[in-house]
Amino acid sequence: MSKKIKLTLLKLAELCGIFALCRYWYRHHLRVLCYHGFAYADEHQFRPKLFMTPQTFAARLQYLANSPYQIVSLSEGLAHPDRPLQLALTMDDGWSGTSELVGDALAKHKFPLMLYVTSYYADKQIPVLNVAVSYLLWKTSASALHLQVPGVADSIDVSLPSPNTAVLVKQICQLIDQLPEAAARAEVLYQLADQLQVSLHQQGRPLFRLLDADELRGLQQANVELQLHTHRHCSPLDAEALATEISQNRQWLAQFIPKEQLVHFCYPSGEYQQAHLPLLQQNGVLTATTTHIGLHKQGSDVLQIRRILDGEDVHWLELEAELSGFSNLVRQVLGVAN
Repeated sequence: MSKKIKLTLLKLAELCGIFALCRYWYRHHLRVLCYHGFAYADEHQFRPKLFMTPQTFAARLQYLANSPYQIVSLSEGLAHPDRPLQLALTMDDGWSGTSELVGDALAKHKFPLMLYVTSYYADKQIPVLNVAVSYLLWKTSASALHLQVPGVADSIDVSLPSPNTAVLVKQICQLIDQLPEAAARAEVLYQLADQLQVSLHQQGRPLFRLLDADELRGLQQANVELQLHTHRHCSPLDAEALATEISQNRQWLAQFIPKEQLVHFCYPSGEYQQAHLPLLQQNGVLTATTTHIGLHKQGSDVLQIRRILDGEDVHWLELEAELSGFSNLVRQVLGVAN
């Protein structure tokens, strides 16, 4: 179905009052919205679900402020399931634009927001490697790529564009990751950017950086709650490895919030298996959010909380269709798994 036809049908559903009926029918389901990062330049064209323009996000917050939904913290929404039309805001990763680009909008509304922070890149303050490399390959007009990492025997020589960008990104990251020091890896990344003639800076500010400690403290003043997202943005199935990821993440975040309050978790990239659930419980995790789309029904597993992923490519009618429960109803009628 084309986007234009879809929006026309959604508008008809809204005008006929079906959105309103669904909003009432699903009034005791918790809505959990998910956001990620924000675009300094054209990152919203690169990955519209990962990066949103500050203008769109500010408009979203104003839309919510004028909506019938009660904006609550995730903890409050789960603790009081009988309150109607509750909506919780969540944000993954902790991209620097959360402070530099939309900090004023967050401070203006002061809606409770749970920010799941990946601590490794926040601590090291270098660009997130796989996202930065993907962006370079997306944006470059170069016809070839040569990568030789100092002290590493292997190298990469390929023609561009690559027939399989995902594989090339993985190969580049594996090569650069052989360097033990974060600063050295960042230097190789910037050299690669120069070779491909793509800037990883915008008006002097580095792209694909996560929030530093001072920025995270500043966001806490805007009613932002910091929570767990693993240290290196991965959720290994091995019990010891997962425990280490959560422990390191919790230890780093303890500078902002007492460890005993760090009990909310978000699966990195939404990837998890049923075997993760008892492992999370063993490591003191009380709730966990997924990327499964939909509303959180009262009594459902709080270690598998469904969310609604907003993005630059999401029209406000599509968003309201999700928030009202109309899209949820359509999926149920059609038997579409999500």
